[in-house]
Amino acid sequence: MTELVHVPVPVDRVREVYELLAREIAGSAGAHRVSDDGYPLGWSEALIDRMFVESSRVVRRILTAIAQKSPDWVTTDEIAEASGLTARQVIASLGPFKKRVRGRYGMNHWPFASREFVDAGILKYSMSPITADRILELNVQFEQHEKGGR
Repeated sequence: MTELVHVPVPVDRVREVYELLAREIAGSAGAHRVSDDGYPLGWSEALIDRMFVESSRVVRRILTAIAQKSPDWVTTDEIAEASGLTARQVIASLGPFKKRVRGRYGMNHWPFASREFVDAGILKYSMSPITADRILELNVQFEQHEKGGR
């Protein structure tokens, strides 16, 4: 059972508290919660492979940029710089990607962690080492395939 605490809140701030509590926990993925095989809970190597293969070139670049820095945390600006995109393109790509993760793969979280740094007003992203290694392997395969296909 969830333990409850009583916290006095000024009446004019109660709505803010409810809004904060209603928010999706910044990634319910703030920490790398992984299964025994090292992938995020619910994800598997096969699902990571499928997700990567079915992703657009832009999303693959974003995933690769996160993987290259993992297990460190990376900002949207850092992802943009590493992937040759703008921060706006990164943000615009993550929304539809999140919907695809839910709709197509039946997952309620990305295959990487996201964490809100409230004091700085930014989100940061990181992958488990196993996921990052797999993404980097898949990226190399894609790059070799693209070079060979031209």
